[in-house]
Amino acid sequence: MAESTFSKSASESQFVRNEPVNYTTEIRQMMHGFGDSSEPLMESARIVEEVVLQQMRTIVRKACEVSERRGTSKKGASICAEDLIFLLRKDKVKLQRLIKYLELKEYKSSLNKTLDNEMPEDILNTENFENSKTKGPFHSFLNLIDNTGELFEDASTVDEIKQQRNVRAELMTRSMDEARYLKFSKARNASFANKNRHKFSDWLSPESDITISKQGYAILGYLAYETVAQIVDLALLVRQDQNKIYGDAIDRLRLSYVNPYTYKPYYHGKVAVTKPISPAEIIEALRRFWSPQLDMTGPFVRWSMRKPHLKLLAC
Repeated sequence: MAESTFSKSASESQFVRNEPVNYTTEIRQMMHGFGDSSEPLMESARIVEEVVLQQMRTIVRKACEVSERRGTSKKGASICAEDLIFLLRKDKVKLQRLIKYLELKEYKSSLNKTLDNEMPEDILNTENFENSKTKGPFHSFLNLIDNTGELFEDASTVDEIKQQRNVRAELMTRSMDEARYLKFSKARNASFANKNRHKFSDWLSPESDITISKQGYAILGYLAYETVAQIVDLALLVRQDQNKIYGDAIDRLRLSYVNPYTYKPYYHGKVAVTKPISPAEIIEALRRFWSPQLDMTGPFVRWSMRKPHLKLLAC
């Protein structure tokens, strides 16, 4: 697949210096789409944006290291989609979630081309979609890094996090009227890089000479989106612990973060989450996630407390 890069003109660089780019509005929409209140707090969105930006710059730095080991022939730092996919190789579920996203994105692009060419008889042809799944743009690269064959075991992989998010979204929409549902649907479509890649590149690295391919920007936008989702998931878990009624066997049925295996629709008649996620809940969720006690090395190994970067949420 051909790669394209985005260069910044002098006027764009001046715009970046005068008016810093931010994604606070989009992140507030994403937080609502992932389970927060319809009006997320501005303070919470700013904290999430700061964490996402830090995480994305760490991912770009790690991808540059992968690119250098790969031996790119271009001058300067260059990142392609394979460098970012390589970072997810240790988490099969997250990698397959990304691959499915890229497959659907590719299929949507092919549908748009079919509509532009005025050939509606090809729209219902599912063979193209099946071929794109088996002969996708990154299929050969995944075969190259998949030494054990585990990355393609779709049948044995259960994406519990994705399932929990779908259940939470269904609970939120159960009692919505038309206006609230349209607002929620718009929030679910919020993204980082789909509409304005130049804004995303300026936000990500305004003064960097790193060259990132078009597919690389698409993956970075997806990873940033997933980072917001992870933060909301963890914050809702913190809220669950705060509201837990100890000794009540069915307490989980009254919480926003439900178990998809014990989920019963008739137990949930109203929207569970009404209070917006607070900055304190986000900070506590991140504290737990980055706690050294959760690392495999544990807190008693001297190098476990001095890591070059924080653990990544999306990788």
